[in-house]
Amino acid sequence: MRNIAILALASMFVLRATDALAETAGTDNVTADDFSQYCMPYGNNNTVSYCLNDERNYNYSCIFAGVTLTEQQRQQIWDLVKKQRLHEKPVADIRAERRKMYSLLNSTNFDEAAVRSQLEKIAKENVDLSIEIARIRNQIYQLLTAEQKVQLQKRYEVRVDREMN
Repeated sequence: MRNIAILALASMFVLRATDALAETAGTDNVTADDFSQYCMPYGNNNTVSYCLNDERNYNYSCIFAGVTLTEQQRQQIWDLVKKQRLHEKPVADIRAERRKMYSLLNSTNFDEAAVRSQLEKIAKENVDLSIEIARIRNQIYQLLTAEQKVQLQKRYEVRVDREMN
């Protein structure tokens, strides 16, 4: 039970970014001028808010922060994410399952079996969605040049060292 609860709580952090991706994935009317706000070169700001311009606009350059993308790569990434409308349904499903969980938590009688079942549903949805996100990130990673992959690896090592200290 503890593992399921931990997974459910951890997935809430993942879903915040996923929700932003889902809402921007269906954007069909982005002009070339608007496109730059989604894939800006890294270096303007190091905060998390840089990744989320607002609730609906996710800055995809945070996925590969520190790597300067060509305009063609930005377009390919945008096309790939836009084509993958997979985030829309799973995020809606997870929200619906969370609403059910909320009603279970606020009911007069605590039903452990129902709560366990609901947490398992939420965890399964989160795992499925995380796998799809990992698949997309891998496809985007394959668009990078060897030099960009080295830059990304260095950036990753710096971030891991910073988190460890």
